Amino acid sequence: MKPWLVVEDEDDIRNIVKVMFQVWQHTPMEFRNGHEAWTWLDQVEAGHFEGDLPELALMDIRMPGHKGHEIARRIRRVEPLRQIPIVLMTAFTLTESERDAMLKEYGVDHIIYKPLPDLFELKRTLDTIYQRKANAS
Repeated sequence: MKPWLVVEDEDDIRNIVKVMFQVWQHTPMEFRNGHEAWTWLDQVEAGHFEGDLPELALMDIRMPGHKGHEIARRIRRVEPLRQIPIVLMTAFTLTESERDAMLKEYGVDHIIYKPLPDLFELKRTLDTIYQRKANAS
C-alpha cells in the first residue's frame, strides 16, 4: 500500500500514529513539523520527489513552521496530491468559524480532537474518510 502522511511535532503522538499506520498496513511518511512538510511539498511540486506519494494526510494544526491548515491548502494546489483526504488533529477547541474555514477554505476533509480516539475508532474514521474521498473521485 502507498504511504499515509503524518505531520506532528509531538514525538509521542507522531510515533503512536506511525505504529498505527504500520499495523494497518500503511507505510508512514513522517514529518516533525510544518517546515519539513513544506520543504517536501516543494520537492513534489518541482518534480524532484522520488517515491510513492501518500494516499492520506493526518496533520497537527498547531506546530512549528507552517500550520496544518496551511499545509492542507498547499496540498490542494499540488496536482499529484490535490485529491488525497486531509485530516487535521488538534488539542485546542476551535470556534465554529475556524472549523468552517478549515473545512471550506483550506480543503480539510475532517478534524479530530486530541486526545486521539482509540485505535479502532481512529482506523474506522480514517478508512471512512479515505473511502468517501476515493468514491467521490
